Amino acid sequence: GQYVSVRVSEEGERRSYSIASLPSVVEGDMRDYIDLLIDVSPMGLGSRYFLALKVGDPVEILGFLGKFTVDEAKLKSTDTLLFVATGSGIAPLKPMIEDLLIVKSFKGKVVLVWGMRKELDLYWGEEIERLGRDYENFVYELVLSQPDEEWPGNKGHVADIIESLGIDWGNTKAYLCGASDMVEEIVINLAGKGVDEKNIIHEKYA
Repeated sequence: GQYVSVRVSEEGERRSYSIASLPSVVEGDMRDYIDLLIDVSPMGLGSRYFLALKVGDPVEILGFLGKFTVDEAKLKSTDTLLFVATGSGIAPLKPMIEDLLIVKSFKGKVVLVWGMRKELDLYWGEEIERLGRDYENFVYELVLSQPDEEWPGNKGHVADIIESLGIDWGNTKAYLCGASDMVEEIVINLAGKGVDEKNIIHEKYA
């Protein structure tokens, strides 16, 4: 769950973006690139910069930055790792989960609860579902707050799904990323279930 700082203007102004891929050797594949999840809809300085880029243009970045990562020293004493995201908060969590399953071969339970508004807003759906097929210790729960009537999956909010997970909360570590109100609600929720607050790591998005 790290990020890079990208220079987005000739004047040196910068914007930060979460790394959404594994910048490492994975299954024999030496990766010399990173994926960034960028919302261009606000049409701010960063949005305009990326929309104007052409293939082959150089991009100046600083990184890798940030400490929103899984503490490897605690993995052996952990039964369950819970990841909760809303919206683009999935960006830093996705590579953390991939690293646990693909690179570190973590054998404990890995649970991802991802909340979005509508089915049309989804991305990476097939990639994440593939992890569920390939790794039996990975549980993926997608929930939509404004689904179409035909939506067959979970409806509501991430807090609703957490109530039904059936996790041993006393030996769970949680990583939360998304809207501030969601993060604050889930922190209180998990603490009430017996999750030690030092085992609840979070990053809030504006």
